[in-house]
Amino acid sequence: MQMTVSGKNVDVPERLKSHAKSKLSKVERFDDRIIALDVVFSEERNPRVADAHRVEVTCTTKAHVIRAEAAAAEPAAAVDKVVDRLERQVKKLKGRRVTRNKHADTRAAAALPEAAQIPIEAPDERGPQIVRFKRVSMKPMTAEEAVMVMDLMGYDFYLFTNIETDDSSVVYRRRNGDFGLIEPEA
Repeated sequence: MQMTVSGKNVDVPERLKSHAKSKLSKVERFDDRIIALDVVFSEERNPRVADAHRVEVTCTTKAHVIRAEAAAAEPAAAVDKVVDRLERQVKKLKGRRVTRNKHADTRAAAALPEAAQIPIEAPDERGPQIVRFKRVSMKPMTAEEAVMVMDLMGYDFYLFTNIETDDSSVVYRRRNGDFGLIEPEA
């Protein structure tokens, strides 16, 4: 993780730089995708402002940019405040990413049609056999169209032409390992 500490119209003492680096280096343990941290110190020159020392931190990750800022009477106190705010934002971002990844499989399964949600089972001892047989009236379809339809259904399939009738038929592998046959009506 690259860390840059600078001052905006303010000289930042070495002691303050090392304090900021040691505090902000702990933020990396919350998310390993952090690439860089840019820390900018500034001072409000207005005597009426009680919290004159400001710290702004820009955290660059692989996909997001997080900003946190804080003000206090002393620069070290401002660093402590900004570290707390930045940690909270990084944890929140990581929590969103982890939650989204954890539930991705269940959302994908819910989006599938009901027939596709049948769990895959091992074939029986009897071996694979044709367990579903359909005769349907079909309009003439090219081989490319048939391939596209079966791909959309998510089955392994075999398109063949019956030598005796010269009709195209489809044999498809069901999720439990058995086969289904679709033939055109005579």
